[in-house]
Amino acid sequence: MGDKSKYTIDYLGDKNDNILTGTTKDEIFVAGAGNDILTGNGGMDVFNAGLGDDTIIINASNIAALEKTGAGNRARVDGGGGIDTLKLEGAGLTLDLTKISDRRIQDIEVIDITGSGNNTLKLNLDDLLHTSTSTNILKVLGNSGDKVIVIDFDYLTTEKTVNGVTYSVYTHSNASTGANAEIWVQKDVILTVAQRGFVINGESTHDHSGRSVSSAGDVNGDGLDDLIVGAYTANPGGKPKAGKSYVVFGKQGADPIELSAIATGTGGFVINGESAGDFSGHSVSSAGDVNGDGLDDLIVGTKEAKSYVVFGKQDTAAIELSAIATGTGGFVISGESMRNHSRFSVSSAGDVNGDGLDDLIIGAHNAGKSYVVFGKQDTAAINLSVIAAGKNTVGFVIKGESRHDYSGFSVSSAGDVNGDGLDDLIIGAHHANPSGEKKAGKSYVVFGKQDTYPIELSAIATGKGGFVIKGESAGDHSGYVVSSAGDVNGDGLDDLIVGAYGAKSGAGKSYVIFGKQDNTAINLSAIAAGTGGFVINGESAGDRNGYSVSSAGDVNGDGLGDLIVGAHAADPSGKSRTGKSYVVFGKKDNTNTIELSDIATGIGGFIIIGESVGDHSGRVVSSAGDVNGDGLDDLIVGADSTDQSGKTNTGKSYVIFGKTNTNAIDLSKLGDESKYTIDYLGDKNDNILTGTTKDEIFVAGAGNDILTGNGGMDVLNAGTGDDTIIINASNIAALEKTGSGNRARVDGGGGIDTLKLEGAGLTLDLTKISDRRIQDIEVIDITGSGNNTLQLNLDDLLHASTSTNILKVLGNSGDKVNAAGFSDSTIDKTVDGITYDVYTHGDANIGDNVALWVQQEVVMF
Repeated sequence: MGDKSKYTIDYLGDKNDNILTGTTKDEIFVAGAGNDILTGNGGMDVFNAGLGDDTIIINASNIAALEKTGAGNRARVDGGGGIDTLKLEGAGLTLDLTKISDRRIQDIEVIDITGSGNNTLKLNLDDLLHTSTSTNILKVLGNSGDKVIVIDFDYLTTEKTVNGVTYSVYTHSNASTGANAEIWVQKDVILTVAQRGFVINGESTHDHSGRSVSSAGDVNGDGLDDLIVGAYTANPGGKPKAGKSYVVFGKQGADPIELSAIATGTGGFVINGESAGDFSGHSVSSAGDVNGDGLDDLIVGTKEAKSYVVFGKQDTAAIELSAIATGTGGFVISGESMRNHSRFSVSSAGDVNGDGLDDLIIGAHNAGKSYVVFGKQDTAAINLSVIAAGKNTVGFVIKGESRHDYSGFSVSSAGDVNGDGLDDLIIGAHHANPSGEKKAGKSYVVFGKQDTYPIELSAIATGKGGFVIKGESAGDHSGYVVSSAGDVNGDGLDDLIVGAYGAKSGAGKSYVIFGKQDNTAINLSAIAAGTGGFVINGESAGDRNGYSVSSAGDVNGDGLGDLIVGAHAADPSGKSRTGKSYVVFGKKDNTNTIELSDIATGIGGFIIIGESVGDHSGRVVSSAGDVNGDGLDDLIVGADSTDQSGKTNTGKSYVIFGKTNTNAIDLSKLGDESKYTIDYLGDKNDNILTGTTKDEIFVAGAGNDILTGNGGMDVLNAGTGDDTIIINASNIAALEKTGSGNRARVDGGGGIDTLKLEGAGLTLDLTKISDRRIQDIEVIDITGSGNNTLQLNLDDLLHASTSTNILKVLGNSGDKVNAAGFSDSTIDKTVDGITYDVYTHGDANIGDNVALWVQQEVVMF
């Protein structure tokens, strides 16, 4: 040691007020204790202003240097002590703090964007907290024509005047310092509050796009979740109201999506209805992986007693439902009768019979029936009359309890409510009259099963093969919409949500029912009292909370399932029927009633406010999956009555990216991308993606890929293919971390995927990791470089290996597996030259279809 730095100070101040003016070269400024003025004039400059109230002036060249990434970039602005101002010199400049490392600009209390013309400043909460470290209050000076874009901030109704300058004050509710995390913007400056997400604009007048929306799963196998949007009154090929559905591929950016572009094969593909008056797209859903090819499939319902299963695909060519009807690219499901309205509600059913293929459920409420169609690999047409007859191998019928109950009006997978390894179903009958309460409504949970015998909901009501959920009061219409809620309370059992839009003078209620293993009937009055779940009360009379409800996935990254509830008739700020939606965060500490008026203030979730009068945003709501691959689940909200550019009822859908704060979302302000970017992006080939110790995002494509985390809070999306995901001790620690904001995730996607440990002395304890963090993994390899341990229980196996419910464990002598509740079946299996001991679980009622295969030599304890 003892050699000098190769860099020397170019401008050195003292204790007086200095004016230090640079050139276009890369230079170093070190001012002293005075109130100094430092002017960069371009280059990779380093500004150290020292004590005093200093002004640091930068131009376009300085901004470019600050934005530069990679090693060797010394550009830095440090205001030091005092009240320091960063000032722009020039016109047409954009100082985008979201593109600049948080370490490069610090101890700045004022940013002056006045310049010699119109300039722009863009920032988010992290930028503010790192820039203005001493006060967490950042003032912005400027004049008419200058712009400030802030992300996820809220406007305070007060203004503040300091030294003759009047500011509008904005705050961020997720700031750890509370109301002191503020941005003050000079009043003449144009301010835009940008929020993370994007809009999907409808194609043509009266299409009503967004009348049905859903996550599509990963249709094209690129590792990002896709979306499906129905436009049931569209006119493809001049066929009036044949209907269209649009598949929108997942993406990172926030640019708007035009469904007219999707129709031409840009960013997705269109599904065109078969015949005039079909109203295809009235109901749309992910179908899961029906044919077992590793790509998620779709189901599209029509008015004409038909539903179409469209197989996942990687190209963007348009789909004609007339081709699906002939067995090209999927198959058609024909209803028993036109009058049965078998198109009204369609959904994935999960894997009801445990064969490894996802199944479907179709409601026909006029007939009071629902039909479960088992997944299959061929494209032969299905006729529901065959299923109704009972003697078949393709599914089973569920018959309603009483006439005019409207059983099947809403149907959904329920997840695995009772923890037996088979996915269950929930069926709404919102016209039912439990205990004489007219149209209080009922919902029925039907447990998964492997046979095809018909189900009578009258038997379910007595506790045979499931349980009934009885509405609370006359006119509530409970069961108008039903959905799986995910695991809201973190107990390992999937929960349910039931909407009752007529309750509470039309304010509406939604009820969250916790998963349970017994068959006793549920009274929603008990749920409202906090027994076995909790109620979500609507905000205002006539809002119709509970008209649409859905699982939201894990929006805030705390490992618990969140919920989204629509209130499409709400009137925010007096705007009639603009609509609202509410995101309710999962909770496991209590069953206290949720008031949506509290959610609207940021307590326990956040509100999503519609855009314009009469939009009816929130008429339909859904989880969107993880569209942008950042590890947080996203949301989609439909507003099918939206007008655009003079085109009436074109419709819009809005994608809101997952977030950890509880700031309100204003749908008119969507248009900013996620703060997280994809670090390693694969393609259709076999990719090797190797990370560093940082928190990183991997999105592989359709090949047989190898993803190596190398530590950090990594998000590993493998996409389709037989992939290997390699994690170390640091990755395991991140996966185990609890609390909001944990984005760590492993998603194997389609194919046979392996989670592999790197290192020795590691313990992968799945019982400590939220079930949502590791999924679609068929093999866990604990071999490593020494002795490692895997610990798991039945819930962990079912959530990790969703496609097969069989988990293989590779390892060698010295490695250990601790699997609570599993016992040796005394059966051995040999696959690809490897012999496994097969362990089964006493609570799994589907025999060998739920099993743990452990390589011989590995110790079970």
